[in-house]
Amino acid sequence: MAKRKTCKACNGKGLFAPADPSCKIHALRPPWVVVERCDSCEFFSDDLLAAQSLYGLAGWFTCTGGAFHALADTRTYVRK
Repeated sequence: MAKRKTCKACNGKGLFAPADPSCKIHALRPPWVVVERCDSCEFFSDDLLAAQSLYGLAGWFTCTGGAFHALADTRTYVRK
């Protein structure tokens, strides 16, 4: 198995959680957090796959601007 280079932006995690979007997401309430993939290393193909790598329950939610964001329930943390 080849080693992956460590991304300096995300310290090799491939994602940011919790992330801070610049828009308003009405569904964003504890215990939910926004998860974003790291755009520098692009280890995950999208935000939802990044969220599912850490949490058992995650989905797409829209913000007030109409964009989609990956939200995850922190009570379902599954990362090994």
